Amino acid sequence: MFELLPKVQKVAAIALPKTHIFLLSHMRAYTSLFGHIMGSNPAICGYYEMHIGYHSWKSPIRQKLLYFEQENPKPGFSYMFDKILHNDHYISPELLNSRRAKAIFCLRQPRVVIPSILKLYRDTDPVHEFNSEAFATRYYIERLAMLESIASAMERDFFYLDAESIKRRSNECLGSLSDWLQLATPLSDTYSLQQNTSRERYGDTSATLRECRISREASHYEQWPVDEELMKDADAAYRKARSTLLRLSARNCVVDIDVEAPVC
Repeated sequence: MFELLPKVQKVAAIALPKTHIFLLSHMRAYTSLFGHIMGSNPAICGYYEMHIGYHSWKSPIRQKLLYFEQENPKPGFSYMFDKILHNDHYISPELLNSRRAKAIFCLRQPRVVIPSILKLYRDTDPVHEFNSEAFATRYYIERLAMLESIASAMERDFFYLDAESIKRRSNECLGSLSDWLQLATPLSDTYSLQQNTSRERYGDTSATLRECRISREASHYEQWPVDEELMKDADAAYRKARSTLLRLSARNCVVDIDVEAPVC
């Protein structure tokens, strides 16, 4: 009898409709940290990138099937979370505009993102194409163009945040998000380790993620000088996409990069 209970709970979690939170972003934008903050909330199931597309109403059901193969549902949870960081993983406008979807867009500046991608792949997969600065920059520019296109097609409200605001002004950022999502328990700057934390293909593998709190330490990539010609195009893509996302967002939390002052 008791052995059947977890199976019954999983079947119910899959069968009952939930609201799906989608973080639409790119690599190296604190998305693993963000996922753990979301996934540590009692109302939210999901914390890592599922690496799937969302093509129709069937896709959220598939997400739950895949997720609950390994994870147990939380009692009374309301939300499923996933992050989409690559253009290869399609998400349909109809799904994003449905009443059971919540979209959060997040961007981080290219002068940190590109060196961070190069360092990551040097350490984890030295033969991957992302070890090329030109390839990493092209990914970033194309991804931002896609995010801008998705946002422009949105009919429902969405939330935008600068990735830096997660660390620089955690309380304002997480408080505003908690209010927008109408969470009974607010998001916190501390979080729990999950069973797949730091495992390959489940997000950030660094030791920092295992600290269970938001680290205020800045990232340093002085040993990764950027190609200024490539960076010129990446900077332009960032400013254009960020401007569009800010203009279209219903709520946002941003950091003035020059004076590091948040606006939420």
